[in-house]
This record gives sequence, structure tokens and C-alpha cells, in this order.
Amino acid sequence: MAGILFACVPFSASAESTIPGLSLSVTPTLFEMSAVPSQVWNSAVKVINNNKYEITVYIDVVNFAPQGEEGEGKFLPVFEKSTEGTTLAEWITYPHEAITIGAEQSYSVPLTVALPSNASPGGHFAAVLVGTKPPKDDGTMKVSTSQVVTSLFFVRVAGDVIENGIVRDFTVLNSFVSTPQANFEVRFENKGNVHLQPQGEITITNMWGKERGVIPINHETHFGNVLPKSIRKFEFSWRGEQSFSDIGRYKAIITLAYGIDARKFVTSTLYFYVIPIKAGLIVLSSLIIFILFLRWAIKAYIKRMLALAGIEPIRTSKASFVREGDVRIERRASIKSPVHSGIDDLKKRFSGVQKSREKITVLFQFISAYRLFFASLLLVGIAIGAGILFVLAAQQEHRDYEIIIDNSGTNTTLSSEDILRAKGQENAPVPQVKPETTAPAQTYKVILVNSSDTPGQAGSLQTQLEAAGYTIDSLKSDFEKSKEKTVIVYDSALQEQALQLSKILNGALLSANPNPDPQSQIITVYIGNDFGI
Repeated sequence: MAGILFACVPFSASAESTIPGLSLSVTPTLFEMSAVPSQVWNSAVKVINNNKYEITVYIDVVNFAPQGEEGEGKFLPVFEKSTEGTTLAEWITYPHEAITIGAEQSYSVPLTVALPSNASPGGHFAAVLVGTKPPKDDGTMKVSTSQVVTSLFFVRVAGDVIENGIVRDFTVLNSFVSTPQANFEVRFENKGNVHLQPQGEITITNMWGKERGVIPINHETHFGNVLPKSIRKFEFSWRGEQSFSDIGRYKAIITLAYGIDARKFVTSTLYFYVIPIKAGLIVLSSLIIFILFLRWAIKAYIKRMLALAGIEPIRTSKASFVREGDVRIERRASIKSPVHSGIDDLKKRFSGVQKSREKITVLFQFISAYRLFFASLLLVGIAIGAGILFVLAAQQEHRDYEIIIDNSGTNTTLSSEDILRAKGQENAPVPQVKPETTAPAQTYKVILVNSSDTPGQAGSLQTQLEAAGYTIDSLKSDFEKSKEKTVIVYDSALQEQALQLSKILNGALLSANPNPDPQSQIITVYIGNDFGI
């Protein structure tokens, strides 16, 4: 029997026990180390008893292997007779199996990792289990029977190390959507013999190549690892700002980097379409009507041009124009004739007219006589203007968006303000907040919402408020129409704190929340276009 599965945990490990009425945690939850054969490494795992009573916990070390594609793993018991000291769990030793920890106390369990001289190159994986029940020992293996907290050990042994990974699949849930939102799935396969942590991002652009979203992958995390000979699935959701100018084909490019010995890159591209059905049908209908009208207007103009040239259009087999008696007219038909004729007519109408009021009357009579011509010009002008506005709006460099990262069943939501701040692209407004004012003792949440036309304002304000002593709970982007004025919305119990914040923000407007949440105290700052002026 090669191994027995007896527990499953996410790759991110279990830092805190889920036993009802019991609070137990360990730190750190992940050890990553590089070593060579015969190396000895000493460390410790801190076990924290968060309960108001004394507890006894038991330590066990088992091997660890991936299971499925959801970032979960399985614990494999140690079969010392068959493995003969070749697994990581057998290289880890600790002084005591049972440890008693006082109420609300912690205990550091010393651990020693001693690699044998014949340790095979590549990745080796184990887990230190801390539970409230002793492991059972039937003479052949150890199996923990209690709910446990875990600390994972990822050891990379030098030698013939193979770092090789590919993007097996990069897909979008729906290729055609009516609103700018999409669900992405990435399957990364590790074909090497050491664990890999692919890091990178998914960049989403509209049909004009303008960025409409960036999804970070494994940034500022230790738990996006893909173990050897396994596939891990990552899931992301993206929601963009609604704008008709951004309809059409979107492109999503994923770029991942991995490897320690030599940095390697993999990339993949997919396309999806954002087509708002109702708005699309309205625009399509308007475009068809405009094309039909334009066609009619062109025909009417040509007919008028031929009439001014004295030519009567008669269809023949040779599609030539003739007059009665088959006598060809040498007079040339000019495309400018209707325009020249109209100008001549306007001059005749103005001849002999002296008073300004009479000239205005004559001008209106002239426009009325040529109303179809002027209506055609007006519609063409409107269509050209609408086209220009459409292109300019579609070429806007930034729009708000929001992403959700599914990390082993735990969702993390990030706004475009969070992404810009992480990239150091927040915009610093001028003037800045008043530095001489400091924050009062904060027992409430502060949320910053960028409602302006300038991206990165919330991230910039967070930097400045943190310098003044505030703690910012979250950054958000406002998907509604931008606001001109900065407004502070506060729960009624936080009037004094909101007033203090208004002074720091150069007298921002205040608005009491009519329906505050009794379970939480929140001050929300909606940053308008006046911020920094």
C-alpha cells in the first residue's frame, strides 16, 4: 500500500482550528527553503492557545501531496519500512509529541530538518500537524484523527532541478456578454520536479487596445504554489465600467513568470465580445436608417445635378444618357452644379434687399426652400460628430473596474484603485491634506471611493491620510456618473470624527447617513473632481 489519504487542506494550509469552541492556531503556516544533501536546518513552529483554559496538543509530521486542481492537498502517512528515509517527513524531528499550553499562551515547538547525503534533487513536501488528539499508531503508520492546524514545509534540494510549466488552459466562461464582465479560468501545469509559483497578470483591453482591467496573479502571496506533476486552477472575475463606446471585441492576455534558477515566461491570449443587446439594436437600427437616408439624399443630389445640366437620365443597354432624337448634349454635368445653383439663387434673393430684418427673412426662406439639402448636411454632421465622440470615448486611457480573485474558496475583491496603488500609479492631488492635523483615536472604518474623473485619487488620499494617522479599511471605484464635489458620508454617531476629517480635506461637504448599519461604524469619503483643486 503506497499511501493513505486521511485529510485534505488548501495549499495555503490551515492556520486556525475549526473545532467548535476551540481556538488554536500556528505560525508560520508555510516554510520554504532551499537546501543541499547533508544540510541541517533548525527552526520552530509557534502554537497559540487562544482559549481561556489549558490545552494539550499533539505533534505529528506527515508527507504532503497535491490533490485535484482547487489548491487542495492530501496528507500521506509515513511508511518507514517502504520509504527507507527518502521522504521529507522522515527528515523532520521534534523533541516532544505532546505539549501542554497554558490559557491564552503560546509555545514554540523546535524542529530540525536534517537532509540525508542521498537526498534526491527536486521538491519535497511535508506538513507538521498540531491536533488535540494523539495520533494513532497501529505499528505500520501514523494517522491523525482530530481536526488539526497545519504548517507546510516545501524543501527544494539542489541538484538536477527541472523548472518547467505551461498554461494548459486559459478560458472565459462566456464569449459573448451584454455587460462588461467576464469570468476567467486559468489552469497551470507544473511539468518539473520542484514546486512553482507562477506570478503575473491578466491584462484586458478593448477593441481599440485601451486597458480596461488588470488582474494580478499571486502578487504579495505565498500560497499560489503548484506542486510537481500537478495542475492548479485559478479563477478570476472582472467587472468593468459600463460604457457604450467600449462595445466590441475585448482581448485578454495572461503573462506568467516562474522559476528561481532561470526566470521563464509563458503567455496565452483569448477574446470575448461585449455587445449590449438593447443598445446595440437601437444603434444598428439608427445606422440602417441613416444609410438609407444618405443613399436617398445622394440620389436626390445627383438627380438635381443632372437636371441643372439639362440631362434627362434614361437607362439604355449601354447605360448612357441621351436626349430626344439621339442628339448628344455636349454640356458637362458638374457635381458642384447644385451648390453653385444654390449660391446663385441666394445671391438673387439678396439682391435689392437692404434691411437686416429683411435679409434674415430671405435667409430663412432660402433655407426652407432647400430644407432637404440642409437636413441632409445636418444629419451627416451629427453622424460624424457622434463617430468622433465615440472614438474619443473608446480611446479613454482609464475606466473603473473591479476584480474578484478566488483563492481556495476565499474571495478577495480589488478595485482599480487598489491595483493602481499597488503599481505606484496613484495620482497625488494638490493641495494635499493638511499635515498639521492628526487623526483622533480611530474605532471606526474609513472607506475611500474615487468618484472623480481622475484615476488613482483614492490611493493617493490613502497615502496622505495614513501619514496623518488614519487607518483606511478599503478603496473602491464609483461606477456611477462622476461627482463634482467631495462628500463625506458618515454614521450619525460619528459626527465629530467626520467633521475632523472634513477639516483635513480642506472643508469637504458632510452628509449624515440616514440608514446607518447598527453593527458597524463607517465614514465613507466620495472623492469628487474638486479634490486637489
